[in-house]
Amino acid sequence: MLGQPTQSKLAAFNEIPVIDIGAAADPKSRPALVSEVVSVAERIGFMYVVGHGIGDEILAGVFDKSRDFFDLPDEEKRRIHITRSAQYRGYLGLLEKGDTDPTFKGNNLEAFHCAEELGRDHPDVISNAPLRGPNLWPPAPAHFRDIVYAYYERTFQVGITLLEILAEGLGQPPNFFTRHYRHHLAQLRLLRYAQIDDPKVELLARSHCDSGMITILSQDDTGGLQVLNKAGEWIAAPPIKGSYIINIGNTLQFWTSGRFSSTNHRVANRGGVPRFSIPFFMTPDYDTVVRPIGSEGDPAAPTFHVGREMAATYRRIWPSATM
Repeated sequence: MLGQPTQSKLAAFNEIPVIDIGAAADPKSRPALVSEVVSVAERIGFMYVVGHGIGDEILAGVFDKSRDFFDLPDEEKRRIHITRSAQYRGYLGLLEKGDTDPTFKGNNLEAFHCAEELGRDHPDVISNAPLRGPNLWPPAPAHFRDIVYAYYERTFQVGITLLEILAEGLGQPPNFFTRHYRHHLAQLRLLRYAQIDDPKVELLARSHCDSGMITILSQDDTGGLQVLNKAGEWIAAPPIKGSYIINIGNTLQFWTSGRFSSTNHRVANRGGVPRFSIPFFMTPDYDTVVRPIGSEGDPAAPTFHVGREMAATYRRIWPSATM
């Protein structure tokens, strides 16, 4: 991706606000909600959202299945290893990494990846469209596929609502972003961070910004997520039951010329237990070409191709298909 524009409105915030998006369908309440969401996207780049319509039992169910899956023997999980998928779906083992960046050391986590489920008769599968295709599902635990994919579909709809709100806050039609989600690359990851009791290991995830549009995160009660403010202070984003944490990614910061903030964050090591989290990445269509809003008529404006950028990122950090 091209160099990121300067975050023009990032603030020295000291907490992550909670926003109830339950009023999104109410025409009378929506303008105030839009204003609130946009203000937080500018000043902080992170927010909790509640009122999203996904019940606690659904959130608890997908965490239960995540724990059950990662507790399987290694040989069972590796039957759906990511190297069996040209679309980077399936299981990723501890500290595994890609082949194009020798400086990347891997992460202290295991992961399961899935995206939009496409059957073999889908036109994108028939045409061999990049990063589009079937998921790899484990035969166990029981009902894993049904519960995890139902969560995927529900969370995607939350993402659509948020992107519509953000578009309106920029003075654009509600479908300004979502029109680029007909053949989207939105991805769900189940993560288990390794239990590391060594006090010398301070971080489970290094400081970074997400690459996509928005991330929709559900985290367990272990905690450790921290967000960097303009003053260089790390602000805690502790778990809040029933909430999602939403953050702006580099793609949306680029698209808005730095008006929305893709903010650095990390995960501190708490020790004692593994940490589970479930990030959902609202990535647009492979062929989406992003250019700063307002530069549509400028042939010299910077642009980047979403699919090629994502494919390069995946090759860098994850092992590619070998079969």
